[in-house]
Amino acid sequence: MSGSPSALRFLNDRAALEALLQHEAITRAQLETLVGLSKPATSQLLARLEKVGLVERLGRREVGPGPRAQLWGLKADAGFAAGVDVTSQGIDVEIADLRGTTVAQHRAPAATDEPAAALGAALGEACRRAGLGVDRLAHVAIGTPGSVDAASGVLRYASDLPAAWTRVNLLQAIGSVLDVPFTIENDVNLVALNEMARGSARDVRDFVLLWISEHGVGSSVVVHGGLVRGATLGAGELGFTPVPDLAREPLPGVHRFGDLLAGSALLTLAGTHGLTAGGPIDAIRQSLEGDDGFLIDVARRIAAGLAAVVSLLDPELIVLGGAVCSAGGSALRAAISEALAEFVEPRVRLVPGRPDSDSVRAGAVQAALVPAREHYFSAGSSLGDI
Repeated sequence: MSGSPSALRFLNDRAALEALLQHEAITRAQLETLVGLSKPATSQLLARLEKVGLVERLGRREVGPGPRAQLWGLKADAGFAAGVDVTSQGIDVEIADLRGTTVAQHRAPAATDEPAAALGAALGEACRRAGLGVDRLAHVAIGTPGSVDAASGVLRYASDLPAAWTRVNLLQAIGSVLDVPFTIENDVNLVALNEMARGSARDVRDFVLLWISEHGVGSSVVVHGGLVRGATLGAGELGFTPVPDLAREPLPGVHRFGDLLAGSALLTLAGTHGLTAGGPIDAIRQSLEGDDGFLIDVARRIAAGLAAVVSLLDPELIVLGGAVCSAGGSALRAAISEALAEFVEPRVRLVPGRPDSDSVRAGAVQAALVPAREHYFSAGSSLGDI
């Protein structure tokens, strides 16, 4: 390897920190093997990183051959990141250290006015519970419905949120309150990140996430391991796609995919099957227990929206999440697969999403940890000079 001493130091520091992130505790000799350095170089590297507070000693190895070797680990509390889920019900905040371990959570009421101030207050309270100042956050990822227009900074496609969230330049408003780096990300994109980190899409590089709840439809597309956001950050808004109604007693004309799967539309469809339900989840459960005609019609409506996506992207799998998909379970997935086989040639696996109620917040933490770790790992032992 050639290059200036400082460049080599940066590369070696980063490689060591990445290795320590993957292992709870390792010896110097193990780190030598992982990063390919000599014994003296590894010892110097650990001394540098310990001096700036990025690694720590974790006692000594109690078992195994040879003397009791010193164990080293990433100093997880060297930095922190925050994930935020903004909904019409509230502002949900989680603070995590560099390993991704949760150190504090806080849920604040929904902000009907001054959303940026409410967001800042919620973050401040979460940090207080963690014993931190907000300035200790290396990055904050904020999940919302819809997407922020890159030119105007205005949040679009977020009719479920109080109007105050969509009337201002949200990027500018939050930037005036938070003095730390932040990003605003579509909530379903964050669910997709959560699936990649700890769900059905681990080790999968090409997939589509379809999220159907009683409040609406959302989707996310991952290609080559990365989110597809589009030129105006509006990619994946499958709910706005015009599709035909493929139910056996279809509504005439062409409709938005999201409109056909809205809670009110599903209740109307349930009525045509003689079901009297308090909501779409109840209707699906009734259909599972009796006549499955309603479930099949729901599956055909879902397949109508997925058909074009499957033909265009040929994903490895489709993750079905949200309360409606969870309620339908394996029976709904089987019915969707059968309907898709009628319309498109590629065969795609349908898998359930994680049932977590905190999937958006968990995905936001994953999103925030990427730049947070980048900040510390790329700086390495030069952190003390910044």
